[in-house]
Amino acid sequence: MSKSPTLSTNTIGLLFAFGSAALFAIRPVFVKLVYAQGTDPLTLIGFRMLFSLPIYALILYFLLRDPTLRRRLTIKNIGQASIVGWFGYYFASYLDLVGLQYVTAQLGRMVLYVYPTFVVIFGALFFKTKIDARIALSLVITYLGVLIIFGHDLRTFGPDVIKGSLIILVCAACFSFYLLFGKPLIEEMGSRLFTSIALISASIGILSHYAVVAPITSPNVNNTALFWIFIIAIFCTVIPTFLTTAAVARIGSEKTGILATIGPGFTSIFAVTILNENFTVYHLVGIVVTILGISFLKK
Repeated sequence: MSKSPTLSTNTIGLLFAFGSAALFAIRPVFVKLVYAQGTDPLTLIGFRMLFSLPIYALILYFLLRDPTLRRRLTIKNIGQASIVGWFGYYFASYLDLVGLQYVTAQLGRMVLYVYPTFVVIFGALFFKTKIDARIALSLVITYLGVLIIFGHDLRTFGPDVIKGSLIILVCAACFSFYLLFGKPLIEEMGSRLFTSIALISASIGILSHYAVVAPITSPNVNNTALFWIFIIAIFCTVIPTFLTTAAVARIGSEKTGILATIGPGFTSIFAVTILNENFTVYHLVGIVVTILGISFLKK
């Protein structure tokens, strides 16, 4: 009797990274729909974490019922996971939302996906990892696609594109910090435990920020915006964060980061069909060049 075929750990990791990239890719489209209702970035991220925090807390509760998982926790790794979580889902998320006020959804994703560069650079600086020539060349090709769309939008929309792009570039650096320094913690704690602690920490930081700065009694949000924020919280935050850390645990931060560069292609499809953003020959060439870079890496 033949055994049923099973997927390899590497294949599962690639599928997780692919799913995470697709869900993250549609997020800026939903963000634009929230902004169309007059909601500001801090209110958006505050309610997003308000919706997602109970889910992470519930998941953490069930995880800690397992004595084996409880024994993995120390004061040190809890603190480290909390700090890494702030970089990945507090600083990075907030900067991403601020930057999206000034650029299109398509360009915003293209700039964000520069973060594999930071992963490689930080890896070389802090962990002495080797920068493979194939990875370097594939990244150069991929980033050429970013520059093509950036140049088009700069001529079309003016200097605000530079401001928004720079803000999202800093966001990319913060997210690469999360991916790179989260890897040893994921191996030590497990992806689900790490993700829950990291996101709970980020949520507490964001909600504290909102409580200090924003008017709690009269939030700048209506029912339509709340609906889209809820969708963002569940399908573009909770689910892809667990997929990302599971992918990093199986295939590493560099491969996860590079595979995520397929995201801009998904974002363009969603932005054109839902937001009616223009899709020009520059966008087409930029996406094709990005896919070419990924194809080169695969070979």
